[in-house]
Amino acid sequence: MYYYRQSKLKESMLTKRMSTQEARANFSELLGSVYYTNNPVIVERKGKPFAVVISPEQFEGLKREQEMAWVAIEQIQQRNQDKNSSKVLADLTEVVEQVRQERYDKSQKKAVKSSR
Repeated sequence: MYYYRQSKLKESMLTKRMSTQEARANFSELLGSVYYTNNPVIVERKGKPFAVVISPEQFEGLKREQEMAWVAIEQIQQRNQDKNSSKVLADLTEVVEQVRQERYDKSQKKAVKSSR
């Protein structure tokens, strides 16, 4: 087993990684580690993530977040029922293109600065 720092996980926790063989050989230890530390374990096959073992609390949290996201989507749909879907799509596409252009321009400015 080895550890690495994953910045996107809340609270900057250390995440264990192990191969499928290690997970199979140490399954009880794997489950205990996840349960008692609340730290997920990434199981890899051929060096690539294959599965993630998380605690019941983390799973419930993910389910709640997903439910909240669906509620938000349904609310947005209800607020926009009377809108012309073609117009909404055109407006959305325009905004997305603006954001993409801004990001592209920003990346080009960084490239120019770093080449100096």
